[in-house]
Amino acid sequence: MHKMKNKKYLVLVPVLIFLGLFCFYSVQGADNTIQFNNPLAFNTVQGVLGSLLNTLQGIIVTISLVFIVIGAVFYITSTGNEKRMNTAKGAIFAALIGLAIGIAAPSFLKQISEILGWTPTDSEVTDALTLQQIAMNTLEFLLSVAGTISLIMIVIGGITYFTSAGDEKKSETGKKMVKFAAIGVAITMGSLVIVRQIATLIAS
Repeated sequence: MHKMKNKKYLVLVPVLIFLGLFCFYSVQGADNTIQFNNPLAFNTVQGVLGSLLNTLQGIIVTISLVFIVIGAVFYITSTGNEKRMNTAKGAIFAALIGLAIGIAAPSFLKQISEILGWTPTDSEVTDALTLQQIAMNTLEFLLSVAGTISLIMIVIGGITYFTSAGDEKKSETGKKMVKFAAIGVAITMGSLVIVRQIATLIAS
């Protein structure tokens, strides 16, 4: 049994030597320098990362959209079933997070490139907003929405108060709506000013 194994090894060694010599001479150039052809379509790590990012981004966004639709179908067909509704909400929430990460992927790569000190070659990455800019834009958008809703509630509260026609309960409801909406507007405006000041300080 051992002799058979030894014979196999004896046959295998010359084959490996032959393959090694063949590979060695096949990569030699005319000036006896060893040349290796790049099997990839990219010559830099940045190019590989950019291509990988684009592919993963497309996959993540597609899967996220599919799960949003699945979650919506689960919710619509839940017929009041609490377990199915929670499953649907969880699927939609997780899909939205995945979608946000997929969309913000170029920004992540841009931040990584700034940290590591290399210049990305992909225009999608170089033109992407930084994570700080995305956060500020999102915050400003949410504050603008909150301010708009507060103004709408002030109008609704005013209409409710003026059309109360002596109804104490309706009049009180209108006053409260106007009061809390005015507080909401003040908080929103103050928050916008603070956010912009912080952004200016960070940028400088």
